Amino acid sequence: MGLDPEYQATAGQNIYNLVTPQSWPNIHNLRVDDNVRAVPGLPAPLYILPGGFNVEDLDIEIVEAISSHRERSKNEFFLYCRQLVNSFVDYEYVLIDCPPNKMYLTQGMLRASNYFLPVTIPDRISIYGMPRLLRWVNEIENQERPRMLGYILNAVNRIGGSPAGMVISQQAAANELERNLSERLSRYEKAIMGDSPSLGAVPRLDAIAKFLGDQKDVHLDFAKKTSGQKPIDDCLKLIAQAVLRRMERYGET
Repeated sequence: MGLDPEYQATAGQNIYNLVTPQSWPNIHNLRVDDNVRAVPGLPAPLYILPGGFNVEDLDIEIVEAISSHRERSKNEFFLYCRQLVNSFVDYEYVLIDCPPNKMYLTQGMLRASNYFLPVTIPDRISIYGMPRLLRWVNEIENQERPRMLGYILNAVNRIGGSPAGMVISQQAAANELERNLSERLSRYEKAIMGDSPSLGAVPRLDAIAKFLGDQKDVHLDFAKKTSGQKPIDDCLKLIAQAVLRRMERYGET
């Protein structure tokens, strides 16, 4: 998003500043907008609460904070995460990007969310994480458990001429993921998601790798058509529409 993580850590304007244990007792004085930045150059308003390198230390600090009085402090942290997310009152949607692990930060943000949406690369290694994530979510108490919207395949190597085509190794991994998930989803979730829990796929783009590297003059053209495939713009729009439809279905029930 064009923000320097080293500067954000030094300035104290990132997620660390809001989630560090020192902030828990001060939830009522919290000013989340002081840490939010507008992302420039977009056709619709988008705001980001940045990360930073000091966020890596958060889970160690959280563990140390709850180690002396485990149950009370653990629940206090989970409550704080819900209050933190509820502080974003001026936004239509709040998207929380967490690593797919069982650390306290991920646990707290899952409990603070209405829905969760895993993203995975379709390869033999990456798809092992999805069933584990579902098991962790199912361990959350019913009243705090987020609902699954489905999953997104990322960094797909597409084959020209086929709208949903991908290389054989990725297709095999995607098929295995689909089978594994079908065994773990409830009948209710299957009814919400329809024929497949997949929400769509995002193609791999060399231009993104170059853009995030040293070649800052690279132009990201998401509307460009290549190899007879849908442009990325269309892929992302279809995914967004599918997400909203499933949220509506959950709301109807």
